[in-house]
Amino acid sequence: MEDNKNRVKLMLAIENDEIDEALKILDEDDSNELLQPLGLLGITVVHLAAWKGHLDLLKRFLERGANIKSLDKIGRSALFYAAHAGHLEITQWLLKNKSSTETRIGIDSCRRHGLKIQETSKVDCRVGQDLPVPECCGRTPLHQAAKNNHSDVVKTLVEAGANVNAQDERGITALLLAGCNVNSNDVIEMSKFVEIIDVLVSAKASTNVIHSGTGLTALHLATALGSPRAVRRLLEGDAWPLFQCADTKSTPLHIAADAGNLETLLVLLKKIRRDHVDIRDKIGQTALHLACYQGHRECARVLIDHGGYLSAETKSGVTVIDVVFAHIPGPISFLTDIMDTRVRFINHQNIGEDARISIDFSILAPHSELQTNVIIALIAAASNVEQLGILQHPLIESFLHLKWAKLRNCHVPQIVLSICSTMLLLYNTAQVMMLPRHYIRQFETWLSFISAALSFMVCMIVDNIRFVVITSNGIRTPELVLHSISIAILLGWIQMMLLIGRFPTWGYYALMFSTVLSNILKVLLAFVCMIFGFALSFTVLFHNNEQFHDCWKAIVKTVVMMMGEYDYENLFPSDTKGDKSFLTVTSRVIFLGFIILASMVLMNLMIGLAVNDIQGLQKEGHIRRLLKQAEFVAHLEKLTSHQIFKSNWLHPWFRTIVNSRRVVTTKMLLHCRDNNLYESFRGISIELMESLFLLASRNNQQNERNRFKSSRIDTNAMSLLINLQEQIQQLQKLYYPSIPDRRSKLFGKRLIRRRLSWDV
Repeated sequence: MEDNKNRVKLMLAIENDEIDEALKILDEDDSNELLQPLGLLGITVVHLAAWKGHLDLLKRFLERGANIKSLDKIGRSALFYAAHAGHLEITQWLLKNKSSTETRIGIDSCRRHGLKIQETSKVDCRVGQDLPVPECCGRTPLHQAAKNNHSDVVKTLVEAGANVNAQDERGITALLLAGCNVNSNDVIEMSKFVEIIDVLVSAKASTNVIHSGTGLTALHLATALGSPRAVRRLLEGDAWPLFQCADTKSTPLHIAADAGNLETLLVLLKKIRRDHVDIRDKIGQTALHLACYQGHRECARVLIDHGGYLSAETKSGVTVIDVVFAHIPGPISFLTDIMDTRVRFINHQNIGEDARISIDFSILAPHSELQTNVIIALIAAASNVEQLGILQHPLIESFLHLKWAKLRNCHVPQIVLSICSTMLLLYNTAQVMMLPRHYIRQFETWLSFISAALSFMVCMIVDNIRFVVITSNGIRTPELVLHSISIAILLGWIQMMLLIGRFPTWGYYALMFSTVLSNILKVLLAFVCMIFGFALSFTVLFHNNEQFHDCWKAIVKTVVMMMGEYDYENLFPSDTKGDKSFLTVTSRVIFLGFIILASMVLMNLMIGLAVNDIQGLQKEGHIRRLLKQAEFVAHLEKLTSHQIFKSNWLHPWFRTIVNSRRVVTTKMLLHCRDNNLYESFRGISIELMESLFLLASRNNQQNERNRFKSSRIDTNAMSLLINLQEQIQQLQKLYYPSIPDRRSKLFGKRLIRRRLSWDV
């Protein structure tokens, strides 16, 4: 019991740095009980002396037989305490005395070393209260030295062979713990941190290990502390500068840009390719976004110089230029200064007549992006005309001119129109060359040729800059182009309507239209003199109206009025109530006559004559559709029978396919089961199949009737022949009694056969 009290006094004296009291106790008590562990955790005087940095006491304990390699109940050794406290001399002395650098703390030791309850109650609870509490199991002395920024201890442990890649139970290495308790404003602490990084990296410590708690690497922490030297050393140790943390997806580049640490940012950018500068975080922000948000002009300038994309968007659609205008002081001057640096002389010493300049448009046209996105984002971010004045910068204006010079001949509609018109011209030319007599007489051929020629001419006119008319309101399209386009569009759709007439389903409607049109044109031709008369009369009567200033306008207006569009209020304004002139009366009388004769009589006459026989029109349309279809099918057969498709340079299977598509089976069977029709051959409609079955049914009925009639005729002939034979036999017996019966029978049979053959 007395030894236990002396042990407690000795430990308290060491813990309170009372060295004289500790030596006095050692001198008074020479028993080894003083060196035994004490307390629930099994702490010894060696642990306390190493923790407090008393090397003389450690040597004294070693002389009295103390075990300097002893561990407490959670695996902490004297070296662990010395490394944690940063005592270099004690660490070196312990290593010389073969202390292990790989001892790991762990709570499993408490289960292996049981402690009696009686002893626990007798232990002074004040012993070991200031000892470090372990944060995680599995840590080594190197972990503690790196965590507490003891650079000299770290160097000593590494030189002694400590494992620099040892991980605790969370997978954390000493490199990840380095700098976690460092004040970035303390120069001395930062220099120690850099030294620790240098020692660990030189010892081949893994630089890309991820902290399980934060998801960061050592490079993230070094960047956050703003140490360019540590960042450079980690990069030399193959640290990945674009590693994204698991939570925010931020990279060291994001951290440096957000902190505004220009020197660290420059070190990182030396290891990052230009096309990786715009790496995004979780919300889509680039490092340039963060630099601009914090107003770090120089960091933003450096990022832009290294390929930062000014029109990069976050997930919410915020571009870098939006942030520049919102958070950078003097955004116009900032952007102007950046663009000014993109224009330089190649030879600074010879600025004269032969001087050359270099223009860099990369700020406006970044790699692998649409080259006009930056300018569009700039226009969208500018809030007033003064800010839009940046578009007048020579760099932007030159870029726009060059871009227009490249793209003015690449309008998508113009390209499509050129290709289609060229294909149509070639198609029509090939048709005429193959079958000139047929195609030259086709109205559709001329429509297609004229439409394609006009379209091609429009493309050539628009492509020639001499035909572009520039006015104060912008660029005006020449009238020749408008006339050509309008005619080409109309002819193209008319041709489409005529081609529809060749389809079985809608064909006869288009052909009925041509019949009605023909009837109406005939009526109009018959009454054209009356229409001209009214038009000229209106030109005189309504000479003050703009619609009747000349004959052509008057004719068009008169035809429109025939449809019911009279525009009465403009022709007879209400402000002429007091005007009783004879011209007013005449105009109203003629106008009334026009309504009766032209609008009512003539229009109803045209409608009546045009559609007087709807069923006849449908029948005629169907016939004409079949006529067109027959002509078209005959033409296709003739075309596919051309020598080109029979030449040997074509593949045999292609010739077989063309021949099979041309030849129709001459015999076929159509099936009908339970009065349901089945389409046995492609191309025969159900209606046509019904007609074929009705025709077959009528033919079958007719054959049955003919067969019945022939059977009745055969029966009557046989009865007559039998009667005739009997009469002949009676006559023979009467007039030729000497002829044997045999001859008479033979003669009768021959006669019957002859008669039968005549009847047949």
